[in-house]
Amino acid sequence: MCVDANAGIRAQAREQARQKDAIFAQQGLQFYNKETQLERTQNRNVIGLSRDQSDAYAGALAQQGKGRKQLENAARKYFRSKGTVNEGGRSRRFGVANYQGLLAAQSEVEAVIDNVLGRNLAYSRQGAVRKFQAAQARGREALGIPAAYGAPVMLPPTNRLGGALQVASQVASIASTFAGLPIGPGAGPTVAPFTPAAGTFGTGIMSNPLGMGAGGIIASDITLKENIEEVGVSPNGHKIYEFNYKGFKERWRGAMAQDVVKKNPLAVGIRDGYLTVDYSKIDVNMELV
Repeated sequence: MCVDANAGIRAQAREQARQKDAIFAQQGLQFYNKETQLERTQNRNVIGLSRDQSDAYAGALAQQGKGRKQLENAARKYFRSKGTVNEGGRSRRFGVANYQGLLAAQSEVEAVIDNVLGRNLAYSRQGAVRKFQAAQARGREALGIPAAYGAPVMLPPTNRLGGALQVASQVASIASTFAGLPIGPGAGPTVAPFTPAAGTFGTGIMSNPLGMGAGGIIASDITLKENIEEVGVSPNGHKIYEFNYKGFKERWRGAMAQDVVKKNPLAVGIRDGYLTVDYSKIDVNMELV
């Protein structure tokens, strides 16, 4: 079992990242809808521009037709005024005024037609283009800016060593409340307390390495052992060693706390500065060889 001291903040970071992804997806969908609306607006604007230009041209043609109608009326008036008379005895200037009136009317009508089909039509077309551009600008302004994801959420690194130390500290705190009690059932064979060699370890943990705690908690720090030999592996992957405690001749078979803490930190504690193993939590027995 592996314990991560940063598991809580890593879970918070993952949740924050999921929320950020959801907001980004929602904003992206909203922007897509605005893009679709802008495309439709632009298509309507193009159609509107085409209609405005067509209307301007149609209006110019209508004005041209009216001018030509006036010219036709002026010509009819002129020819009606000529009549069918003998010009031999009349003044040479007879009918000149009427002809001049016809020319003046023709000139005025042509000037109007030139203005309508030239300058005025250009003004109308330019106005239609500006109207189109203004409508396009309003559509783009309504679109806004695309959704921005921003800075990614950084996932803190795992801290399994810190987690193992926290668990070991908690286990040691719990184990300390049971200090001095006899070994509980299920911890392997009952073993009488050891008497260390004179002057070797004093009266610390090694004065009773097998009976130092309850529930099968046994001193198992590698620094307390010697003549260590690996002899197998348990079904759960715990390495099995044969060894003797420093200052004692009996050979034992069991686990090493430095190995157990890597796979099951909850089975490891600390007592008097040394690592211990709760054999009731692993699939290895502490036994005499």
